[in-house]
Amino acid sequence: MKKFILGLFLILGALSFAAPKYVNTDKITQLGYKVDNDIPEIFLFQKMEPDGTGISISLFEIPNKSSKYISDMEKENTPSEAQFIGSVQNNRAYVNKFRYLDVYTYNFVPKKQKVKDCHISVLYMTKENLSGEKLNKVIDKILNDAESVLK
Repeated sequence: MKKFILGLFLILGALSFAAPKYVNTDKITQLGYKVDNDIPEIFLFQKMEPDGTGISISLFEIPNKSSKYISDMEKENTPSEAQFIGSVQNNRAYVNKFRYLDVYTYNFVPKKQKVKDCHISVLYMTKENLSGEKLNKVIDKILNDAESVLK
């Protein structure tokens, strides 16, 4: 399980130490997230909920690419151990769903960018098989968190 989660994070890149100028790191801490690593193109923060649910939010700059492109790129770069379940979208995000052993991973990318060329990608890992309104509530809450740290 740890190798799988590590693999998901490794698709995001190598380490560096400067937060992008459009990120409010104090707000990240206030929301209970911890900055895990950041590189020039990707800034990553995450937290573990008391129920064992893991949330990883990455912010990265890719000029002139659509959110759908980013979502498809994330799907293509997922470790082969993860079983792809399917893709859906709601009014706010593109969602890819994966399963590895007893953990479901939802990758969602918002359709609209708050900061030009800054894309948000979320990995939400849980033992719960989410769909419909419950999944939409999770997406809204986490995207609200992610967008609230942007200046």
